[in-house]
Amino acid sequence: MVLFLAVAVVGGFVGVHQLDAASNAQVRIGAARDDLDGLLQTQLSDETGLRGFVATGQTFFLEPDGPQNETFDVRADRLIAALRQANLAPELRDRVDDFRTMHQSWVSSVKAPLLHDRAGKHALEMQTRGKLLTDRMRGDAQILRADLQAGAQDVESTLRRRINATVATSVGIIALFAIAALALGLSRAQAYQALAREHSMVSALQQTLRVAGVQLPRTSVGYAYTSATREALVGGDLIDTWRVDAQRGWFLIADASGKGIEAARHSAFVQYAVRTLTAECDDPGDVLARFNRLFVDTFDDPGIFVVLFLGAFDAASGTMRYASAGHATAFVRRPDRIEQFEPTGPIIGLDRNEIYGVRCSYIPPGDTILLATDGLTEARDDAGVMLGDEGVIALLAAGDAAPQELCDLLVAEVKRRSHGEVADDLAILALRILAIDDPTVAPPFAPIGAEKSG
Repeated sequence: MVLFLAVAVVGGFVGVHQLDAASNAQVRIGAARDDLDGLLQTQLSDETGLRGFVATGQTFFLEPDGPQNETFDVRADRLIAALRQANLAPELRDRVDDFRTMHQSWVSSVKAPLLHDRAGKHALEMQTRGKLLTDRMRGDAQILRADLQAGAQDVESTLRRRINATVATSVGIIALFAIAALALGLSRAQAYQALAREHSMVSALQQTLRVAGVQLPRTSVGYAYTSATREALVGGDLIDTWRVDAQRGWFLIADASGKGIEAARHSAFVQYAVRTLTAECDDPGDVLARFNRLFVDTFDDPGIFVVLFLGAFDAASGTMRYASAGHATAFVRRPDRIEQFEPTGPIIGLDRNEIYGVRCSYIPPGDTILLATDGLTEARDDAGVMLGDEGVIALLAAGDAAPQELCDLLVAEVKRRSHGEVADDLAILALRILAIDDPTVAPPFAPIGAEKSG
C-alpha cells in the first residue's frame, strides 16, 4: 500500500505536469493561428485600401497613422516566437520569413510607387504584380495553417497516449494488488476477508480523492460523495477546492458522463486541467472556454461531456464570481430566501468555440452556497417522481444551516426515496460564509475534512 500510494502521488504530479505542457502547447498553437490570420488580414486590408486610393484618389482608404509595416512586423515576430516556443519545425519559421519578404516586396515595388504616382503608365502593371504577390502570400498562409493543424493534432495524439498510459499503469497496479490479495487467501473465509479489506481501502481512497482540496478562506465546508457503481466504488462526479492566497480560493463541482472507471478517468482530467488553467487565468468564464477547447481536442467522442460549476470566492469583498457549464443544481441560502445560480453556458464538450459568461454575487456571512450533481435532483420515489429543484429548495430552506449536516440531510433524503439504493453518482458541496471574528474560522490551508460542520 505504501508503494501504491507513492506511485499514485507521483503519478498525480506527473499528470498535472503533462496536462500543463499540453495545455500550453495548445494555447501557443492557437495564438500562432490567430497571428497567421492577422498577417494575411493585414496584407489584404492594405491591398484593398491601396486599390481604393488608386481608383478614387481619396487618402482615407489608406491606413490613417503609424509606419506602414508596424502591425505586420509585430505580428510576424510574435508568430515566429510562438512557433519556436511550441517546438514546431524550423521550416515553419522560414516560411513566415518568406511571407514577410513578399509583403516587404509588395510595399516597395507596388504600394510605394502607386502612392507616388497612382495614374502612371505602369500603374496597371504594378497592380497586377501586387495581386500575384498577394495570391502567393495567401497560398503560403494556407500551407502554414495546414502545418499548424498538423502540429495541433500531434499535441492531441501525444496527450491521448500519455493519458492512456497513465490509466493503463493504474489499472495494472490495481490488478497486481488484486492478484496478490487473492494469493494470500488459502481458504474461502480468508478470501472474503481480503476482499472486504480491499473494498474498505478503496472506499477510503475514493473519499480522499473526491475531496482533495483545502479549507477556503472564511468558510465552513460540508461535502458528500456516493457512487452508484458498487464494484468500482468510483464515478464521474468530482468535488475540489483550492486556495490562491489567504483571501481568495476556488471551488469546483463536476459531473462527467458515464459511470465507473471511464467516468473517473474523465473527472481526473477535469480536476487536473481546471486546476492548471486557474493558475494562468483568474476569470472563471475564460477558464471554462479554454478547458472546453482542450476537452474537445482531447476526446473526439461526441457522447462524452461534462457538466461543471467553477466558483472563485474573495473573502475580503465577500463576492463570488462563477461560470457554470450547464450546471443547474446551484443555490445560495440567504436569511429570507433561496436563490438559484443560473448556468452561464452549455455543457463542456459540445462545441469547441463556446463562450462562457461570468456572474458575480455578494455572499455575506451566514449565507450558505450549495452545489450538487444531478444525482440529487433526479432522485425518484416509488411513484417515479423526481425530487427536482423545488424539492431541493424546500429541503435547503428547512434543513440545518451547518454545511455538513445539510449535506447529510440531502443524502439521507436521496436514499430514503430509493430505499437505500443510489441510482446515479451523487456529489454535494456546501459552503457557509463565516464572519471574520467567527471562532470556527479554520486556519489557512487547513485540509477539508478537519472540520465536519459549522
